[in-house]
Amino acid sequence: MARILFVSTSTTVGGAEKTLHALATLIDPKRCEVAGVVSLKPAGEYARKIKGQGFRVESLGLTRAPRPSDAARLAEIITRERPDLVHALMYQAIQLCRLAKTKTAFPFKLVSSPRVHYRTRSIWTLLVDRALKNRDDLLIAECDSSRDFLIRRLGYAPDRVRTIRNGVDLAGWPVSKAGRRKRRLELRLGSGDLLVGAVGRLDKQKGFSALIEAMARLKNTNLRCVILGDGPERARLEALVRKRELEKFVRLPGERGDIASWLSAFDIYCLPSLWEGLPNALLEAMALGLPVVASAVDGVPEAVKNGGTGLLVPASNPAALADALKELASDPARRAAMGAAARARVADKFTLRRMIDEYENAYAAVLAAD
Repeated sequence: MARILFVSTSTTVGGAEKTLHALATLIDPKRCEVAGVVSLKPAGEYARKIKGQGFRVESLGLTRAPRPSDAARLAEIITRERPDLVHALMYQAIQLCRLAKTKTAFPFKLVSSPRVHYRTRSIWTLLVDRALKNRDDLLIAECDSSRDFLIRRLGYAPDRVRTIRNGVDLAGWPVSKAGRRKRRLELRLGSGDLLVGAVGRLDKQKGFSALIEAMARLKNTNLRCVILGDGPERARLEALVRKRELEKFVRLPGERGDIASWLSAFDIYCLPSLWEGLPNALLEAMALGLPVVASAVDGVPEAVKNGGTGLLVPASNPAALADALKELASDPARRAAMGAAARARVADKFTLRRMIDEYENAYAAVLAAD
């Protein structure tokens, strides 16, 4: 039976880390044995969850950029665990695994998951990637848009890059009426208020300033907004809320647990990102049956069908975003139909079981290749 070692840049709360957790804990033990999980950075929330489920987890404890000496440390772990395949997730882990491949006498196949972050890399880091990229046996992109970027912009061979779309467990995202009441009471919403919700790290990529500006155009409606998450843009976004006098209309309560109860409180899910891969938060909202208003960027249109499961608008366009939100707010029947279509689309195309099966098949193909 093949042994697989997972190596991730981090194990904090994030999309790639969520995929890591799913693969490490749900992969079929009859097909693959999980040798363990290595985090370059100090152990985070998902490291604790994986360890709590009985899997070996260790960390290099890096609080700085990796160095060649760290590749030697990783090579020692690989030599000790003797995996047949190493799956690296995110840029730093990928480069370190590529270096480690030359530092261990124990041969292993390398599968890499670059994720969307490659689109914002500096020229220097892209040069490092170019120098080492031939050491992968396979790259896995989370959507066709990311695969196209790796091939057209970074020069990867098409036959070495495969798309495996993210997936979510429909059973894990039930509507909670009690959760809806609790969260809406917490936000002091009236019975006639409609809640626009967004979830994500508060940084420039997520485009939350456009959502706040859109809400400034919707003061005379029954729409209210909550943005869940934390990050470097928090102070700037809070200042924008004050500047637009939106304290009663837009809330930023920070990073919150029990996301299912918060999603249950939403009436519309909003994803105003400037760029994206295929975000798990979007699929989770759709799985719960929420209609979506989202930026038509990158992998988002692969999930959201404009006019079917939601409405797509140009990125960085508060006016278009406001118009789309107002359009859905005025039509409860259409919101309900889009929400049902969104859940059905996830059930058809984006299930967690489908994602796990495709990864298992990809591992098998790599291991079978000469």
